Amino acid sequence: MFDRDVELYLYYQNPHQLTAIVEAGAPAAQPGSLMGDPVVMVGFYPEFPESVMSSVSSCGEFVFVMDRSGSMDCNMHNGPDAQERIECARDTLLLLLKSLPVGCYFNIYGFGSNYESFFPKSVQYSQDTMEQAMKKVKEMQADMGGTEILRPLEHIYKQPCIPNHPRQLFIFTDGEVGNTKDVLHCVRSNADFHRCFSFGIGEGASSALITGLAENSSGHAQFITGTERMQAKVMQSLHYALQPAVIDITEEWSGVSFTRLSPPIKTLFHGQRALIYAQLKGEECQKPDAKGKMSVRYRLGDQEVSNTVNFSLKPAENSGLAIHRLGARSLIRSLERDEQDDGADKKALKARVVELSKQSGVSSSHTAFIAVHKGSGQAVKGPLVTRRIPTPSQSFDSTCHLII
Repeated sequence: MFDRDVELYLYYQNPHQLTAIVEAGAPAAQPGSLMGDPVVMVGFYPEFPESVMSSVSSCGEFVFVMDRSGSMDCNMHNGPDAQERIECARDTLLLLLKSLPVGCYFNIYGFGSNYESFFPKSVQYSQDTMEQAMKKVKEMQADMGGTEILRPLEHIYKQPCIPNHPRQLFIFTDGEVGNTKDVLHCVRSNADFHRCFSFGIGEGASSALITGLAENSSGHAQFITGTERMQAKVMQSLHYALQPAVIDITEEWSGVSFTRLSPPIKTLFHGQRALIYAQLKGEECQKPDAKGKMSVRYRLGDQEVSNTVNFSLKPAENSGLAIHRLGARSLIRSLERDEQDDGADKKALKARVVELSKQSGVSSSHTAFIAVHKGSGQAVKGPLVTRRIPTPSQSFDSTCHLII
């Protein structure tokens, strides 16, 4: 009887082992180009031993850095019952405070045009200190002016680290700063002493700042937009922060010539997937029995961990080029970040981004999709026209606007 929903459960075989998928290039594409050569996607979903995980479960110095600039008064989204950003941030911070492990240390900073901290230095987590902090969190307002994050970061980094309690920064902001490069340089200079878990709140958060904070400190970045719940993403990052730091990550390839499309892996977390894209080159790919091998090695606590995957270099044809486009997207994003460097050859990088974007059909900061007449092949020109399309509804009269 079909009187209830059917639920299908899928169980992956050896989900924590490396996997590799090789995709053939487009037959019509120029040989040697990204879309003409085969591309491999290596997936990694690491699992850390419970013995290592439990050894650090109650350790850490957790420093929460909250944006209290005026823009945090804005709503999370334009829909009904939308929370103010500062209100949502307060609720999230209260949840974090209740979720910290007993025995750790913590402190909370608010910043705007200036900054202030709840305690002169990080204090041990206890019922008393938690209740003090929660009382102050409930009084936090978006009343500190602009968005100046460099000074509080410099102050935090000057504080001596607590032995056997790795420092973890949680940074919440909804905007951008005028000195992003200085901020990221400061974070990178102190990367050996902390990890940064950054959160961009709302549509206006700077991706360069949020992503850069995490990438330069072996942390993790999250973006919260629209009606997404901040609490779920923040708790995921807390789960990552309670894990030991993975160091000395290296990759080894054999039996294959390749050009890397994705940036090197700098961080690994238990339960977070990592993806590697590479363009395969050389005559080896033409041999039907050719094999490639790829290994990821890293240190976790006192353990050396190695994972290896063997894969065929001869892929199936007509696979849709999805992996090629994902690889192109990864490379385009990396080149766009390189354009932000002061010494970069911006003209050459822009030309390369445009070439990759047009070749793969993946949009970039320098390209966009436009409408083209199928018959003439000419771009559609003229003013934008709004078509009012009625939508069926019994309770209200609504229209959907399609811009042509």
